[in-house]
Amino acid sequence: MSKKNKAPQPPTPKSKNLDNQHHEAKTQNPKIWFWTCIGVLVIAVFIAFSGGFNNNFVSWDDGAYVTENTIVQKPNGNWGKAWTTHVALNYHPLTITSLMLNSDIFGTDNARPFIVTNTLIHLLNALLVFWFVLLLLKNKDEENIPITGKPLFVAFFTALVFAIHPLKVESVIWVSERKDVLYSLFFLLGCINYLKYLHNPQTKKYLTYSFLLFILSCLSKGQAVVFPVVLLLLDYWNDRKFDTKTIIEKIPFFLISLLFGVIASSIQAGDNFYGLIKSLDNGNYVAVNTQHNLWNGIKYSAYGLSQYWVKFFFPYSLSSFYPVTLWKQGPLPYNFPFGFVFTLFVLGAFVYGFKKSKAIFFGIAFFGITFFLVSQILLVGGAIMADRYTYLPYIGLAFMVFYFLADIFEKGNSQKYGLLAILIGFMLFFVIKTRNQVKVWENTRTLMTQRVDLLPADDRAHYNIAKYSGEKENNYDLCISEYLKCLENTDSTQLIDVWANIATAYSLKGDYPKAIEYYTSSIKKEPKVGVHYMNRGFQYLKTQQPEKALPDLEKASVMTMKKEDRASVFGGLGTAQLNVGKAAEAFNNLNIAIDKEGSKDAIHYFNRGVARLKLFNDKTGALADVKASLKINPNYADALNGLKVLESAK
Repeated sequence: MSKKNKAPQPPTPKSKNLDNQHHEAKTQNPKIWFWTCIGVLVIAVFIAFSGGFNNNFVSWDDGAYVTENTIVQKPNGNWGKAWTTHVALNYHPLTITSLMLNSDIFGTDNARPFIVTNTLIHLLNALLVFWFVLLLLKNKDEENIPITGKPLFVAFFTALVFAIHPLKVESVIWVSERKDVLYSLFFLLGCINYLKYLHNPQTKKYLTYSFLLFILSCLSKGQAVVFPVVLLLLDYWNDRKFDTKTIIEKIPFFLISLLFGVIASSIQAGDNFYGLIKSLDNGNYVAVNTQHNLWNGIKYSAYGLSQYWVKFFFPYSLSSFYPVTLWKQGPLPYNFPFGFVFTLFVLGAFVYGFKKSKAIFFGIAFFGITFFLVSQILLVGGAIMADRYTYLPYIGLAFMVFYFLADIFEKGNSQKYGLLAILIGFMLFFVIKTRNQVKVWENTRTLMTQRVDLLPADDRAHYNIAKYSGEKENNYDLCISEYLKCLENTDSTQLIDVWANIATAYSLKGDYPKAIEYYTSSIKKEPKVGVHYMNRGFQYLKTQQPEKALPDLEKASVMTMKKEDRASVFGGLGTAQLNVGKAAEAFNNLNIAIDKEGSKDAIHYFNRGVARLKLFNDKTGALADVKASLKINPNYADALNGLKVLESAK
């Protein structure tokens, strides 16, 4: 049969199963991409930050928050104190409670549990940012959140930048910044619940949840007080009318902000909020206000704003501290005119966004609202800026950037793949920078070394390197070298104990003449501090100069000192007197050291035994003292020899 006359064939019926499979594949693909994005966020956070899990506590505030914090060290019986005390001039009882929980479960021997907890909270925050942006981009007529197309693109990359940006390291790896990640957790949850309320105005429970989460955020860090203003921004984004209802429902939020604002002002001023909130660190922290005037505030704020925006794209010259007092020194590009010009540009973009683009207006406004309290317009502290101040504000910048990049992504394959390649390159760059910055926070020395690399005249950084090198690493050469740099860079009144610390390092190194030299400098700087005379006296004893030790130890014995130092000074005085033949005076002062001041020094007991023999030929009493000396230090050679002599003389 020819083709022309071929009978038509009936259409092949479609397989119902194939249709179903095709439909399922279409409906599953968005879910696959959605869960892939979540998986990438989880993996990215651990790749970026897991290198810091073995980091140590650092000397910068970790003492106040953990290692020297009495209620964190011993949580049992002290849980209530977290709510009636402030730490480092900050009232954040929920943060302290979370640190106490870490301590109660894992102890405080190392920083690992604290850092891992910070990282897990940060991971939750990254996932919440992903959810938050999806809700932002949900259309009113959609029942579920969008998980495809532009919303997924914007949400994923906004959350990814939040998750791995190098400026997040300070908030995540620094134990003391638990307050940053914790307040942000409740802040984001509050925003999410408010968006749910806006999408379902009849469901009042979401507004209630938002309010309660806001309170928890304020209890974690006072910076959360800007939350009600962010709610107004969310109203704007959702085209909500600013009517009486909109304002009235915010009144409870603003009242809570006012309350925590008053609490913060009271504490920063050195008060105790009507006796309800007392200092846990006994006033060791004071509010520092450097060069406080409005002009400086505007100048530094403009500079900081420009640097935060530049570092969002190119995170260079990172440091744990950007000091105001050193702005004329070091390689930091403190270009204040550029700051003003850039600020005018941002304000122009803000006005343009209000008229022409909601995304630009929303992104800049979110950044500005969450950044305002740390903008340094009202200059507080000695820092012009800080990496941790970007933790929430960068959400606004990232949202704005990726909102517009999403349009390019949707235009065509060639542009799509080119854009993806660039973005992947940027994300890899961020991960590498973040991992490197995590290493900087390994310990106090590595942290402060980055600071002095950036600002060689930062005397506080040199001081902390010296202290850590001497106390933790027994590296006395580096310790002395760093302390000497402090003397080159600072006024002697700022770090008054540097001379004494150098002397101590020389003493531990065995260079007693140098130790005497620097203790002499300490005495000149602080002639009314008894411990300097005591320590110089000890160096004279170590160099076999008891006659020079006597005047120093006699002077120290009549000065105000701690109890443990009084035991040392009377024991040292007795030792010096014994060595110059004044056995009676030596016996009296050794008795004071042991019986009155509670000395547990093996040398004091042995020398009292020697004095007993010389004065009273009291072999029984001398033997008891020698045995007491050996109980304290079983390897004390002089006491071992004395024991043999006394026992052979029985």
